[in-house]
Amino acid sequence: MKSREEITMTATSRPLLIAPIFARTSVQIFQKFIVFSLTAIAAALTYPGCSALPELPDMIDQSWDPPVLKTSRSLDRNTLELTFNRSVNLTRAFFDPPLETLEIRQEDNHLFIRVEERLKPGSEYWIDALIQDDQGNTASILASFYGHNPDIPRVLINEIAVNNSTNNPEFVELRVFEAGNLGGLTLYNGSPRRWTTRKILPEIQAEAEDYVIVHFRPQNIPDEVDEITDKSASGGRRSHPEAWDLWVWDGDGLPTTSGGITLTAHPDGPILDAFLYSNRTYDPACPRRGFGTLAQFEIFQDVVARGGWEIAGAFVVPDDGVDPSPSTATRSINRDRSGINTRSKADWHIVPTRGATPGTPNSEDVFQP
Repeated sequence: MKSREEITMTATSRPLLIAPIFARTSVQIFQKFIVFSLTAIAAALTYPGCSALPELPDMIDQSWDPPVLKTSRSLDRNTLELTFNRSVNLTRAFFDPPLETLEIRQEDNHLFIRVEERLKPGSEYWIDALIQDDQGNTASILASFYGHNPDIPRVLINEIAVNNSTNNPEFVELRVFEAGNLGGLTLYNGSPRRWTTRKILPEIQAEAEDYVIVHFRPQNIPDEVDEITDKSASGGRRSHPEAWDLWVWDGDGLPTTSGGITLTAHPDGPILDAFLYSNRTYDPACPRRGFGTLAQFEIFQDVVARGGWEIAGAFVVPDDGVDPSPSTATRSINRDRSGINTRSKADWHIVPTRGATPGTPNSEDVFQP
């Protein structure tokens, strides 16, 4: 079983690091400056009567900026793609966990590295590499990527509780519509660009009509364990013996009044499903169009821009989301049982009190104020 750290991550932990190696570049500049200076002195001595050296050019005819890594991702079970801001060559590379390199291929500003071992879906890998561009500028990169999942089933966000009580903490339920592998699917409290916590799902072989309960407010007790092979292995509040229970170990709940829940194929990958909610309304006099905070505005903007949510007008407003105001800890927000996904608030309803059903089919009853 993977450790907790392998599956969950906060927005500030383990960032992508890009560390340019300036030492070599600086030496190159110094060497070329010396060459230029000696050439200039020789030229001055060659022409009698010239008492001044030629003016230093505005810029030596070469770029001195180190190449920059843009993205790192796995393309299939054995291939890693690194994308840079320009064409580069790979000088050396080390992997953690260790991987054996079989082939390195370069196309324009892309490097493709094929490894012998099959990458495990949802597992995190790191590459520590040295790269060099055509002008000799070098950079050291340290980047993470996740094992490719070729067998992702159709999965939708199915039920959400954004309120909590002592015995009923917040959760997000996923519904699996066909058999497949859940490894690497990522559930954000927020959006891929703006999030507070997220859960990277472990490699679970799910069946059609399975349910996954992602608990966003754990007690961090021994009974709370991520279920990978046994649905009944976990205890804890709102766990279910016939559903896959997973825990956001650093989670402290979900925003009550406004936010977003986003499901992607892998960290920062394409959106599979999303849910946006807000209890606010459009205000044309507000710079944020009525959103309470910049974070809320950016979450809506990001999800809509990525195609995860449909809006009614020409631009995003709070009214495009589901109003969570009538919901409570047991009056959850449910997707219609048909599973139709219009990627809009039309797919959702709030059930009556004590109508929440994490781990089982949704209630079709609708709360009446």
